[in-house]
Amino acid sequence: MPKLLFEISRKYLLLSITLIVAGWLSTPLAYAWYPYSEKYDAWQAERPFLLGGLHNSTPQDKLDFRLQRFKAAGLNTFIWAKPWNATHFFKKTQHHGLQWACWPRNNPDALRKVMEIPGNSFVMTNDEPSTEEELVHVGKLAKWLRQTYPDTIQFVNLSITKIDHDRLIELCQPDVFSFDHYPLQRNGVTHLNYLYDLDWGRQTASKYNLPYWIYLQATGREQDNPTYAYRVPDEADMRFLVYTFLAHGGTGIQFYMYYGHDESMVMDTEVENMSIRGADHRFENSVVTRAWHAIRDVAPEIQHLGTVLVNLRSKGHIGYTGNGELWDHPAPSYRIKPSVEMNHGRFRRHEHLKEVEIIDGTNRGIMIAFFDDEAGEEYFMVVNMLHGTNMSKMDGARRLRLLFSSAVKGVERLNRFSGQIETLNTKAAGSEYRILDILLEGGTGDLFKWSNGKPWAKR
Repeated sequence: MPKLLFEISRKYLLLSITLIVAGWLSTPLAYAWYPYSEKYDAWQAERPFLLGGLHNSTPQDKLDFRLQRFKAAGLNTFIWAKPWNATHFFKKTQHHGLQWACWPRNNPDALRKVMEIPGNSFVMTNDEPSTEEELVHVGKLAKWLRQTYPDTIQFVNLSITKIDHDRLIELCQPDVFSFDHYPLQRNGVTHLNYLYDLDWGRQTASKYNLPYWIYLQATGREQDNPTYAYRVPDEADMRFLVYTFLAHGGTGIQFYMYYGHDESMVMDTEVENMSIRGADHRFENSVVTRAWHAIRDVAPEIQHLGTVLVNLRSKGHIGYTGNGELWDHPAPSYRIKPSVEMNHGRFRRHEHLKEVEIIDGTNRGIMIAFFDDEAGEEYFMVVNMLHGTNMSKMDGARRLRLLFSSAVKGVERLNRFSGQIETLNTKAAGSEYRILDILLEGGTGDLFKWSNGKPWAKR
């Protein structure tokens, strides 16, 4: 009898250990949702997903036409760095259903004057501080802004590797974590540190419960140094920038730049240097570039996805499959080291999602990211990272296969074109797995949720 009891106990113990280990291996990523500030929530509740454009203030003619075209690109926030030069634009924005934003450029008196104009969205305290001394000065200006305009969203935009992130938060107490990145080189290369930096920004924003914004590339530039010689993004390029950022939990995008560089979203064919004030800027001489068309094409999709993404929080591991050119390499040796733990690399099998692969065609890798909403519901995004010089979104379109556990009879997807939720049925693939094949354009991602009868966290 004692021997029998011992044997039963031993089997029970082994079974318990097996179940615990199995549960640990298959448990979904830990719940990661966190609240933003009440101030930010109130700000976001009154606005669509932020799509801003930096617009040089030099033009003086036909502002209505200029702003109509700005809005037609899908942008909703007009930004300029020197507010005292842009009041003619700021005063026109509300008439076109736009808001405006600016940098004070160390001039509180000028900021006070323009803040009398209705329609301000936010104030960017400073751009790319690079020394401790400069950051201390910016911190004093940020404090003045918080005290003078307590309801105004304010933040410092970083070059992500120049300033310690913890020190920035300590001194400036921003409402948003924001940085800029222009990774598309003129020689066809994409900076290999781009995806690393996206995760770094994601981890910092999460550490401080901050919304996550970015300045993305929308301009080209000639230069001898290939690292800083940029190409004008085409459709697949632009989608790659946008969707990889959204997959990292991004909640606001600003584009550098709309007008004011020789290869911006809008160019002036008769002005040699578009940034020079006093040059003969004429609306009739301005033309839109491929970047303008690329943003106009993707902007409605961002707004549809944004109705959910602003309520989600990125969590856990950013996973990759396929070609590792952009992600499978050592971390960069930056002078400023992250104080947060990076969490990206080869895709780890999930309880329900086992694998994602390219069925046919060229492959620059696939990104898989997970999210939580406040109710604990889990979502995931899959991004086709194929992009390149002069590549349209359909040039980069690929069929992907998602491999699920046998329990997943269907998943829900937010339709990027209609904003509606649709259910996609999976197909059996043997006794253990089920599959779903989808088509994703170059650089593009889809947002999914498990089909369990529970609602999406839509605004």
